[in-house]
Amino acid sequence: MKYGITDIGSNTIRFNIYNHKNGKSKQLISKKKTAGLISYKKNGKLSKKGIKVLVSTVKKFKKNLKELEVDKTYYFATACLRNVDNTEEVLDIVKNETGITIHVLTSEEEATLTFDALKGKDLDRDEGVLIDVGGGSSEITVFENNTPLDDVSLPVGSLLMYEEYVSLMFPNEEEKEAIHQRVVEEIEKSGIEKYDQEIMFGVGGTVRVINKMLIHLNLKDETSPLIPIHLLDTILDELKTNTKEDFDKVLQVKAERIHTLIPGLIIIKTIAEYFEVEYLHIIHHSLKEGVLHSIIHN
Repeated sequence: MKYGITDIGSNTIRFNIYNHKNGKSKQLISKKKTAGLISYKKNGKLSKKGIKVLVSTVKKFKKNLKELEVDKTYYFATACLRNVDNTEEVLDIVKNETGITIHVLTSEEEATLTFDALKGKDLDRDEGVLIDVGGGSSEITVFENNTPLDDVSLPVGSLLMYEEYVSLMFPNEEEKEAIHQRVVEEIEKSGIEKYDQEIMFGVGGTVRVINKMLIHLNLKDETSPLIPIHLLDTILDELKTNTKEDFDKVLQVKAERIHTLIPGLIIIKTIAEYFEVEYLHIIHHSLKEGVLHSIIHN
């Protein structure tokens, strides 16, 4: 049976197609569009232009999924629709114009589904910290004995921090500090306990691009999933000026992340400092696999 899972995020909209057979799932196709929905948030609401972009994208994805003869489809959204004041209006417009029902996950559901997708597989320890840094929010789950002890959702994401704090392409030193302080404030406000851990497991596009950037700069072995936290400062040193020379370093790795890489990196670095972790462990699976698992078993 083929499943089509569409993830509507603050920065990108992506669908994955999986074939589920004999109790096992295999990803067949992955396609995405960088929509930057959070940049269309005006006065707390997703603007008409943003809604138009969303409708156009999911309508095209629906056509693709039909052509690929997918048996079951599921569309879900996270912070980009969860944290706007006109969520129901957006959902109604999408439903009326495309026939698609978008399920908006709560922050608790998002954290739980991500953890369920990874435990016993990508998480090679039974205790640690798991972070999922997206465009509009960041989820933190502290787990022990393969069971979540504490999880919070911070209203800080790579694209959101870019929109709120960055005046050019890369943030200057003052803007970097402002992003750092905002993340610290949100962590403290969340009330999450401070569990000292050696390794923090990371999910999301920013984490993957950090890994690719370090490999590109010959600072890390391609086969190792571990990134020493101090190397995050090395990337910041490499990308400290708004010049073509520094822009090219990102463009050669992941052009669409050129404006969100540093804000996302600062979020990750700040969370790592809070938990006093030494290594960031790259995870390539994500929330979509948790959603798939939930659909199959429910």
